[in-house]
Amino acid sequence: MQNKKPKIGYTTRTRLIQPLHWLVSLGIRLGGGVPVRLHAQSPKYEQDLDGLVIAGGTDLYPGLFDHDPKSGYDYDHARDKLELNWLEKSEKKDIPTLGVCRGAQLLNVQRGGTLHMDVEKSYENASYPNRFLAQVFFRKFINVEESSLLKKILRSSRLKVNSMHKQAIDELGDGLVVSAREDNQVVQAVEDPTRKFCMGVQFHPEALLHQEVFRNIFKQLVQCSKP
Repeated sequence: MQNKKPKIGYTTRTRLIQPLHWLVSLGIRLGGGVPVRLHAQSPKYEQDLDGLVIAGGTDLYPGLFDHDPKSGYDYDHARDKLELNWLEKSEKKDIPTLGVCRGAQLLNVQRGGTLHMDVEKSYENASYPNRFLAQVFFRKFINVEESSLLKKILRSSRLKVNSMHKQAIDELGDGLVVSAREDNQVVQAVEDPTRKFCMGVQFHPEALLHQEVFRNIFKQLVQCSKP
């Protein structure tokens, strides 16, 4: 029984799964875990998962952090609810948790933090590609805090990541610390140092699986999820 692979839940939208969500599933498998898809019509709250990935996707509903919604934007309230419920469960049971992009932002908001609605208007030198393929191939440097779990995983203080976000973490949520920033000071990773694995990354490691350094994020999540 001790050799049983950890079950790692990962959240997606209800409709057709996105390519990046498939890559999250692949990252979990490459890390040694069994991926379990979670969505609003199949939340699986009753299932005892060993680990959790809050994956990327559409913008969070701004009302969650006391901001006005954008006119005409199609917010996914059902997914917001699903992921908030799983984050609360993971916190109570100390389930190892990774938040990716939107997931990192929600991890922060769930703990009382806030977001910058438009990173380009909030920071200097924060203009990034808007089209998907350009976002996939664009690279920018991040600086990783020496004492962080992220540094232990990546084994590097400075490396290049992708950029697929328009929003970013502003005020930190309770218990979180910044573990990586860009040169322009945009937050690129946060973590809770009191838990064995509770981390949010603004970049998409699942789109960088060809590099071992980013596969190690999923590997560490799965390792920490073992009984």
